[in-house]
Amino acid sequence: MAKQEKVVVKGKVQKDNTNRKKFKIKKDKDFELDIDIEIEEDGEYETEKLSTDGLPTHMNDGTLIKWFNNFAVKKNRVYINQRYRVTIPGLASLLKKSKLVIFDGDGDPYYYTDPIVNDTFVLTNGDPAIGKGP
Repeated sequence: MAKQEKVVVKGKVQKDNTNRKKFKIKKDKDFELDIDIEIEEDGEYETEKLSTDGLPTHMNDGTLIKWFNNFAVKKNRVYINQRYRVTIPGLASLLKKSKLVIFDGDGDPYYYTDPIVNDTFVLTNGDPAIGKGP
């Protein structure tokens, strides 16, 4: 079971000026990808770009993980536990025959099994890392 030490990367979050529930989390390293987040419920949210350093490198089945991004979504300084959409432009072509991998910060990374539509998928945990394997 892996546990990640959370390191905030400053200056990588852009809040949408026209919609306070939309954010862009910019990549920090060359292998990472920019992602878009849209929270479904009204409220005041904050997002943070987290480092991908220290994330698990392999799934339990031995599959190598390639991380796309790592971030946090909070409401009142607490990680949310509610639906929000994540869009990774070009995700379908990036995955091809690979599977989307999620890591919630504790436990083990897991394969995302819900539908991915137009490069967008739904999460509820406010502290995920997103990648692919193999």
